[in-house]
Amino acid sequence: MTGMWTRIENAFQTLFATSGGIFVLFVQSLLNIRFRAGDLSRLFRQMLQIGVYSLPLAAMIGFFTGMIFSLNIGLPLQDYGAIDRLGSILSVAIVREFAPVFTAFIVAARVGAAMTAELGTMAVSEEVDTLRVLGIPPARFLAMPRVVGSLIMNPLLTVYSTATGLIGGWVLATAYFRIPSSVFWIRTFNTVDLEEITHGLIKALVFGALYSTICVYHGLSTTGGAEGVGRSTTRAVVVSLTMILVADFLLTRAMFG
Repeated sequence: MTGMWTRIENAFQTLFATSGGIFVLFVQSLLNIRFRAGDLSRLFRQMLQIGVYSLPLAAMIGFFTGMIFSLNIGLPLQDYGAIDRLGSILSVAIVREFAPVFTAFIVAARVGAAMTAELGTMAVSEEVDTLRVLGIPPARFLAMPRVVGSLIMNPLLTVYSTATGLIGGWVLATAYFRIPSSVFWIRTFNTVDLEEITHGLIKALVFGALYSTICVYHGLSTTGGAEGVGRSTTRAVVVSLTMILVADFLLTRAMFG
């Protein structure tokens, strides 16, 4: 019984210590934003890695998500004689949920894992300690470009994924259900207003902050050589995806509850 309570106590201590460390790292990253040439160069490099190189994957995920959701919702709507409302339902689902969540998932899995592995390798090879010895804060040199780059690029990727998702839904709606394009897009634009778009972008901003800070934190905290890098990468991705879902629930409840 004592051993069980000890394990529970250690688990909560680890949870609070990790949560506090992630929050502190995020604040330090924002406080260390600098407009010097070297800092901007590292920031633009991360924006390229996070945003531009993720465009093909975001387009594919968004397009097929729109088609899949359109098919699954369109079939019951067709049975009830309300197939003309497909554009309204699809647009709300894509803008509110699917585009922000799925975009954050694919970026966390693709870019977040690379962040953790890269920083974890630097940590176990003592390159991070070398930066500290030289008086260079890791929060500015390593964390800031990745966190700020994610804050900038994740909402832009979400907009791109939203557009491709709506196009995918439109393609299936017109080709499979024979819905006129004018009906689909009129329903879509009449349903999606500035408030819906704002809520989706807020989610994208929060998700970008979550997965980037979590992955950077686990990368910088890596110990145990190559095996430790693997553990940190796996843990970072799992925690990131879990926290994205938790944050999505809380944000949805706050915005629409």
